[in-house]
Amino acid sequence: MTRKPNSEQTVRAKLNEIADHWVTHGEFPEDTSASDVQELSHVLYEEVEDHLNVLIADTTLTLREAEVWVLTKQIDEYHPSLTTDAVALLLAAPTTGFGNPAGIDEESTTSQLVRDEEIERHVVAAKKKINKAKQTIGAVTFPNRHEVFTSPELVWLNLHTIQRLQNQRHSAENTLNDVITRLLDETETRRSVKAYVRGYLSARGKNNVNQVAILRQSFETGTLLIIAYTAVQDDLPDIVTETDAVIHHGHRYDVHFLEDPNGPQENGSITLYSSGSIDGMDAVLLEDGLAAADEHMQELLDRDEPLPTRIIE
Repeated sequence: MTRKPNSEQTVRAKLNEIADHWVTHGEFPEDTSASDVQELSHVLYEEVEDHLNVLIADTTLTLREAEVWVLTKQIDEYHPSLTTDAVALLLAAPTTGFGNPAGIDEESTTSQLVRDEEIERHVVAAKKKINKAKQTIGAVTFPNRHEVFTSPELVWLNLHTIQRLQNQRHSAENTLNDVITRLLDETETRRSVKAYVRGYLSARGKNNVNQVAILRQSFETGTLLIIAYTAVQDDLPDIVTETDAVIHHGHRYDVHFLEDPNGPQENGSITLYSSGSIDGMDAVLLEDGLAAADEHMQELLDRDEPLPTRIIE
């Protein structure tokens, strides 16, 4: 640039200063050229480009509304915002990366006036759309989400995906979470604990498995931890890899399955099956191990405190 302002002055501060002179005198300061403005504008565009692209792609904001929003609302560490005059300059001046009003030659160096009223109109329109989106996510998609969920997470869905989910909604479903849960339920493979463990022992071979145990505490979570103690190091059987969830006493659990050659053990676990080949450990038939798991589950169900699992009808 032809002048060298204070090095601590930010891009926004420089643009504000230039814009103030531009509005007051109808031209840039004597020591500032159009290429200087373009250079500053391109630096700023790179800073806000990602935010701008998200607004354009994932919201109903128009291009101009998105540009005005990021220019007026996205701040940097040292300078809180651009003035309205600076925003008008960025939108009006050619080849800044912003604006380029219809009919303006990209090679032109003439700035076309953008009025304050136009900028304010775009800010108001963008704010309304963003507030509506927040209300849709917070009030409609997840009503009372902090009461319904123990650990709610905000998930961004584009408009097309939301419309597809709404088209799949059943009359008894009040939230998109209900719709998504049902759709996932319809596609997942579930097995009972008995079928799951029996299928594993059949696939791996009972003689190759010293013990299958289930962690007691995992019954009180949403995921059952099942550990098989075996020296076999092959790929896991299909029944393990193709099962999405297990059902126990009507409660749905995710399942985390491990094969460990360094066992077995009994601390904190229920033995579902034991071959009896390990010194100090009696043989346990699968039916007896499942009965012990049933007894433990019933004790949990008899408590006043509910389990963090879903009941499957």
